[in-house]
Amino acid sequence: MMTETQKAEVLEQFQSNYIRDIEESFAQTFSENDKVRLFFINENQAFTDGRNIVVDPAIAELYADQEGLKKTEEFLGWPETVSIDPWKALKVITRAQTIHECLHILYTDFPGGAATDPQCNTKNKRKVMALISNIIEDAYIEAVGCSVYDNLETYLKFGRVWQLFATKPVEGTVSRSLNSNTAPTAPVKPQRVSEKADGPSKAVLITQYLDYMATMLLFPMVELEEPIPELRDYIDQTKQLFYDGSFAPAPDERYSYCQSIFQVILPIIPDDTEELPIQQLEVKLGGTKTHTPEAETISGEKRKGRRQTVTVRLFTDRDGTDRDNSKSFDTFLKELEEFAKEHDVAIRLIMDEGEHITHSGSSFGVSPLHKDIKVEEDHPKINPNHRKAYQNIYNKYRININSYNARFLQLLKSVSPVTEEKQLFGSGISSKHMGDPKKRYWYKKVHGMALPDLAVMLLVDGSGSMSGARKRAAMNSCVILHEVLKKQGIEHCIVEHRAGGPEPRVDVNILLDFHPRREEEKYNIMQIEAYGDNRDGLALAWAERYINTHSACEHKLIIVLSDGYPSHSYDQYHPPVSSKDTANIVRKIINRGTSVIAVSLDETEEYSTYEELKEIYPEIVACNDLNRLTGQLLTVISRQLQGK
Repeated sequence: MMTETQKAEVLEQFQSNYIRDIEESFAQTFSENDKVRLFFINENQAFTDGRNIVVDPAIAELYADQEGLKKTEEFLGWPETVSIDPWKALKVITRAQTIHECLHILYTDFPGGAATDPQCNTKNKRKVMALISNIIEDAYIEAVGCSVYDNLETYLKFGRVWQLFATKPVEGTVSRSLNSNTAPTAPVKPQRVSEKADGPSKAVLITQYLDYMATMLLFPMVELEEPIPELRDYIDQTKQLFYDGSFAPAPDERYSYCQSIFQVILPIIPDDTEELPIQQLEVKLGGTKTHTPEAETISGEKRKGRRQTVTVRLFTDRDGTDRDNSKSFDTFLKELEEFAKEHDVAIRLIMDEGEHITHSGSSFGVSPLHKDIKVEEDHPKINPNHRKAYQNIYNKYRININSYNARFLQLLKSVSPVTEEKQLFGSGISSKHMGDPKKRYWYKKVHGMALPDLAVMLLVDGSGSMSGARKRAAMNSCVILHEVLKKQGIEHCIVEHRAGGPEPRVDVNILLDFHPRREEEKYNIMQIEAYGDNRDGLALAWAERYINTHSACEHKLIIVLSDGYPSHSYDQYHPPVSSKDTANIVRKIINRGTSVIAVSLDETEEYSTYEELKEIYPEIVACNDLNRLTGQLLTVISRQLQGK
């Protein structure tokens, strides 16, 4: 039994932006619309307007209701899975709602026909027509989920069945009476709002009628009560229309069934002086906002649902025969394991506070010019909110990434043969293994592909002059560079640096480390900014020490991405002093064995960054077209691999 504190804690962890982004990404993929947005609320309902999806992970506090979840699992024939883990329960509850709403986006018209139907000339008529359509559309899209898609049925069934067993059901949850040992209670009659001396009011009649039809169509496992006499004829005349409508393949056809039903029940629809007591029905339907006549997208665009033939219903065959509940569980179990991994990542992101280290400028063995400057080394806290921005760049350049990967693969295959050491016999003797007691001091050359023994640091100028197109180009290149180098097994680190303007400070932000704390560290690339000054000499001195202490690779390369002279206003660190100082530091770094190559960023030919940086860096690449930046960076790295 979870305490209130434990429930609040797990819910807060789940409703993080990281998890919401994952669910939104799923919704965009499933609905085939990258404009879809998904939101978490705690209002015991889920709905969509055709573009935006709202779901409630905490509906009825089901995630903490172990008893209700166990009964749901038992009814569905599942082993104990979600009932033993509130996080998995939250994920399955949320995913079931998301799937349901995505199916509406794909197959339902927005707005519904009631919005413009001339028959619906009063508020209550529009509401009743929308509710009829709601019931039929829900039954249809769940039938589509079973007929067309693999592995959705598990979620859709869960999304219906839990309502029968929730220990703390939302007020108005479906009345329950099952021919099963799992039935928790006797049937609960719908609330009667008002009755006249000569019988129930129209408001009560129409509400009970719609409740009966919703239960019949959406909860076939529930034993229906005998309808009151005043409703029997209406139910008999429209029952088959509901069944047939839920199998109609096109939205227009389904709405024509709604209109036929509407004509039959018109005599029991009250005028607008009576308010319809539909709160219980709304809960049974999981909320009715999807199907209200006003359900339009923010953009005002109308959406036409797809046509799709269905062959079965969620729980029964077309003829009403019960279907086997023991659908293959393997895929669902695998997805539950993925959900557990998401949980681990979410917790790590919540707990991760980053790291900050301060260094003295004098500790790097550089000119006294830097003795009073502090180097503030920052490992920023991972912000999962940047996941979507990162993914958008990745998706945009996916073809480029695949192309670069293919080129690098060919390059690595052509690099020198692999040396296998510590052999009992071979083509030569390795002196460093002469002390091996097993006499494995031979080596031999074999054909193969060696793991590149190269560490790359991309040092990105984060000063104010990098704003606009330069910053965007740097950010895009960092994403592509990371994806390619990661695929090829090349150690790499991406660092942004800037000087603190009037303060004696250089900030170095390690956006992606050589050995990342976790995969999500790459999202920090989206934090690249453009402000302040730059003090390249001290930043490079720090970079040399960092790459030497954090990578064991034999070959090391620092690529400096810059758009001009170093300049720091604190102590008037400007050219020619700054350029000469930086050139001196670069020369020492190269002499000590670490390669340094600069990439100059020029947007126009009127002003040449290349000529400025040429005074500092012995090896420099001119980038006059920012669209070519990534290719030029990867060319620099490939030449290092080839020893050129």
